[in-house]
Amino acid sequence: MLKLALFLSCSCVLIDATSVSMVAADTVPTELVGTWLAEDIGGRGVMDDLQTTLEINDDGTYSGFAGCNSYTGIFNLKGDVITFGPAGATRKMCVPAVMDQETKFFDALKTGLSWTIEDTKLVLVKSDSSLALRLAARGN
Repeated sequence: MLKLALFLSCSCVLIDATSVSMVAADTVPTELVGTWLAEDIGGRGVMDDLQTTLEINDDGTYSGFAGCNSYTGIFNLKGDVITFGPAGATRKMCVPAVMDQETKFFDALKTGLSWTIEDTKLVLVKSDSSLALRLAARGN
């Protein structure tokens, strides 16, 4: 009975990782690897005191905290374009403003994004040249 209760209470979402291939560890630029803190989502800033993070690992995985829920996934790199695969995330509910920012964050990761490092910032730009995300290095 306890196993059934634990199974039913799991707040995880399974993802289909077959659509994105893993990146070889030696192909991820070292300047991209680390934990990044969101400063801007879609040119609209972010909520103060809400720590939305993106951790990029050299093994082709990414993870972080989207403001309410933790998440993980895999990404693919082709030159200066990074494509994040679907994220598996916990399914907690938070106040509407937090959930709105989290949704915008996840939406920003859905398409292939050009990436650049500007000083200590990771800038992710959509194909139409609009800002998707600007993130600050966090203890990289």
